[in-house]
Amino acid sequence: MQIVIGADHSGFEYKERLKLKFVEQGHAVEDVGTRDLVPSSYHKVTDQLASAIRSRRVDRGVLICSSAIGASVVANKHPGVRASLCQDLYSVQHGVQDDDMNLLVLEARVLTDRLASQLAGAFLKALHIRREHVFGIPPGRLAPIVEYVRSNLNRRIQVTELSGLAGMSQWHFSKLFKLSTGLSPHRYMLHERINRSKELLRQGRTKIVDIALEVGFENQAHFTTVFGNLVGMTPRRFQQSSCGEESFRYPASLAIAHIS
Repeated sequence: MQIVIGADHSGFEYKERLKLKFVEQGHAVEDVGTRDLVPSSYHKVTDQLASAIRSRRVDRGVLICSSAIGASVVANKHPGVRASLCQDLYSVQHGVQDDDMNLLVLEARVLTDRLASQLAGAFLKALHIRREHVFGIPPGRLAPIVEYVRSNLNRRIQVTELSGLAGMSQWHFSKLFKLSTGLSPHRYMLHERINRSKELLRQGRTKIVDIALEVGFENQAHFTTVFGNLVGMTPRRFQQSSCGEESFRYPASLAIAHIS
């Protein structure tokens, strides 16, 4: 990993020890100072750290100083820099995992060598986890919900039925379902109804009004309107252009059957 490290005079000795540790671990380290124990301000070093991160010359940065809150504020004014003062392992790990923190700021006056090493080590090991990977309905729980929808397209399905299958509140289910599929439950059911109607239209043996009722629409007019909005043509025109084609089939494995 490419690392940039910096400190004011109060964090100089911690910086030097951490730098050696990073090198021993195989990281490439850029040191932006300070170079000695002469009293200095954190502003210049913070700007240099932020510049290295903003330019993507490095992956992450570590700053040790006596004005950690002020340094964090200054660093966060730079585009692409996500800095935070952390004094415990939980904050470090979740700062990276949840918020993609790329600049760890340590308060020199409360550090010990052991704590500095632990916090910096955790910072470099932690990985950012994108929210769509953290949240959403796991595929194993989503599959029976999708199958339930496909097996009941001929009637009005309530979202409360689906949330009950998932063992969630309706609000929580709707939120996670959209994260998983990209569609709200209502919109997803419309897509499934239209996909099923396209399968029947391709067969060419059923009246359009009967297809509309079979896939859960109250009448042909509503079906024709929704079909036109999603497919871009009327059911009749689609049927005429698709007869003789191989019948559409849902994939055996779970995924979202989008309109095609």
